[in-house]
Amino acid sequence: KVVPHSDLVQIISEYGEGSPGGEYHAARRIADVICLSRSQGKLPTTTKAFAALVAQAKGKEASGQVMHPAKMTFQALRIYLNNEFGEARKGLKAAFNLLGLGGRIGLITWKFSERDIVDDMFRSLEAVKDNEPLLEWYQEQPDASPLPDGPSLESDEVVRPSERELQRNSRSKAALLHVFYKRNLPRLAHLEQRAYALPTWAQAIAPNGELPTKKGKTKK
Repeated sequence: KVVPHSDLVQIISEYGEGSPGGEYHAARRIADVICLSRSQGKLPTTTKAFAALVAQAKGKEASGQVMHPAKMTFQALRIYLNNEFGEARKGLKAAFNLLGLGGRIGLITWKFSERDIVDDMFRSLEAVKDNEPLLEWYQEQPDASPLPDGPSLESDEVVRPSERELQRNSRSKAALLHVFYKRNLPRLAHLEQRAYALPTWAQAIAPNGELPTKKGKTKK
């Protein structure tokens, strides 16, 4: 009842209507109607009435989706109020810390937003691969110090449901299984941090190995 209009637009857009398949304009229109009803003392107090208000604001689905028009708004409010993404990040961090070397973490995601959280976690802990081009370049540099081993993650290819599973359970279509292994290897993020700090990095990424000058020109 006290959330500012701009915050309400952001919440609905980020956690609901702004997700793949959603629209920012829909989030704004829904927030408009909610705030107008609130200012007039007519904000619904029941789920059914609130859903009808959101459906009225959103209008008919041009995409042909069969879900209720208010579904994504309820999802957005639930995620925000329960801090679901924050709790998911805390849970992933706790699972990584508790896991022993060689242990596995298995996760199933259904939504793009869930996959983004998992991807962010993995990228921050990803182990350096032996054939990593940046590692090869780094090891050739005279000023490069050895990379320390430490807790990191490797992953299998994402597993998608088989045709047989889809026939038995059509809802599994959007599900992806992610499997991660805890290793004692240097992290890619640490390699990147050290490589980017080397004096030779600027020349390595410049066109034709030329260094940029202050005026935007290049020199050998």
